[in-house]
Amino acid sequence: PKRGLRVSFVSPQEISQTMISKLLYALVLTAVAADYAFVEIEQPGSSPKQLVGLFGSFGDKNSTTTSRRFVLAKPYTACRALSGVKNSIVVMGRGECAFSAKCAYAEKAGAAGCVVINNATEIYEMGSVPDTKRISIPAVMIDKTAGEELLQAMRKQTVYGKLVRFERPLFDASIAVLVLMAVGTVAGGAYWSAARERDGSARYSRIDAEAVDDEEEEPAVLNEYFAWGFIVVASLGLVILFYFIDYLIYVLVFIFCLAGAQGLFLTLTSLARATLPVSCTRASYPLPQLGQITWINTIVTIVSVGVAVLWGVYRKEPFAWILQNILGIAFLLTLQRTVQLPNVKVAGVLLVLAFLYDIFWVFLSPYFFQQSVMVKVATGGSSGEAMPMLLKMPRLTDPTPGDSLLGLGDIAIPGLYISHLLRFDYETDNHWVFGDSCSRDRCRRPNTVIGFFSIGMIGYVAGLILCDIVLIVTKMGQPALLYIVPCVLLPVVLLAKARGNLKSLWSGKGTNEPNAPNDGSYHMGSIANGNGSNAKGK
Repeated sequence: PKRGLRVSFVSPQEISQTMISKLLYALVLTAVAADYAFVEIEQPGSSPKQLVGLFGSFGDKNSTTTSRRFVLAKPYTACRALSGVKNSIVVMGRGECAFSAKCAYAEKAGAAGCVVINNATEIYEMGSVPDTKRISIPAVMIDKTAGEELLQAMRKQTVYGKLVRFERPLFDASIAVLVLMAVGTVAGGAYWSAARERDGSARYSRIDAEAVDDEEEEPAVLNEYFAWGFIVVASLGLVILFYFIDYLIYVLVFIFCLAGAQGLFLTLTSLARATLPVSCTRASYPLPQLGQITWINTIVTIVSVGVAVLWGVYRKEPFAWILQNILGIAFLLTLQRTVQLPNVKVAGVLLVLAFLYDIFWVFLSPYFFQQSVMVKVATGGSSGEAMPMLLKMPRLTDPTPGDSLLGLGDIAIPGLYISHLLRFDYETDNHWVFGDSCSRDRCRRPNTVIGFFSIGMIGYVAGLILCDIVLIVTKMGQPALLYIVPCVLLPVVLLAKARGNLKSLWSGKGTNEPNAPNDGSYHMGSIANGNGSNAKGK
């Protein structure tokens, strides 16, 4: 059947050999930069309009030195002899014949260059067929959006311009901004997650008091069975999406709106309670059938739902990435606050399974499904929609179209683990403290030891940077967890082993180390069992 599941069985040796050869090919051959070009449209009284394109594998790859008139090919696909294009740049559409054949017809008619408009919003290096003679004129592909802009200008007036080669920058600033967003989200979520531990082991602050407000629910504590179940369910869901992504993508859009709105509501509500006077946060009004409703909840609900609806309606607009990031970050912060890992054993199982999950569905799935399952789902298939479960940042210094992307899972899973490390540090006074520090019910002695949270954050940053380096070198998207998991897990385990904390960190049942608090405060085991008490004595 056309939509049936086709499975190819290959030996592990064949898979490993092919994977190694493909990896070497990616690292060596794709490191060569592609030949990019600007299709410059002259505009009287202003600077030229530049449309980004890509030179083909054939033809001259140097800029045209003089301004030429843009002429529309007749027929539009340029798959037969052309006329009236001498010394002009011929604009033609994709389809019916090979790219090199189109440009061969244009060169034979005396054209100075050719521009091929793709029928999709992407560009790639055009190939040639063996029986096509050598082409000497430059040939550039532009995407559908740029092509519509060029055609619209040609309908209004005679258009002149050039084909100008440019070197794409090796690094784009949007990558750094995305790393900062991810690191800030993980650190902020960990701080929020450790509010109760901080209340019991550090200086008491108002945000800590609000973080343990009666209105907030107890966090859900995961176990290793959940970790296994999560990966199995995620894998089954990915396969279903692979076959039905054109239809289910709209379900994902709705789920993202719902989860983002709820996350934004909880984040803004907690922030308001921590910063506004109590009289403001407690002010309420009666509502039939619902009782007393606080004004702050009403305002925050309107804002949260409004942001989600705006993104859902305008998600394809250029500014939509701002709303998407707001919803995504709010969801991630709330996830770290409401979900906890009890120990490094569970965290390790979840991280390693996620590590293998990324490798299989990105690199190995093509051997079973004829293409990468993860790539198809992430790109939305042929639906024209983009997967919303990610942070995105438009390119800042790179003129080529597109965005820098980072999946929410690459932040959420390491974030849960790093949040646990911070809670453990507060439980054991295993972090930097300068001078005496007292909370409501106890004091800590000075401590200048770098905590596991700091090591985890350094590892997370290192993993992201390593992923970006490979991305820059290979010019290919990378599964971030492939680099993040080893960087956040191994240094923490090795440091814990050296310090003698590994047993308590692994099991999460308190410590026997000399620097562990011995004042009756709760420890990781009591939290995991759901019977921990906070500093208020409730």
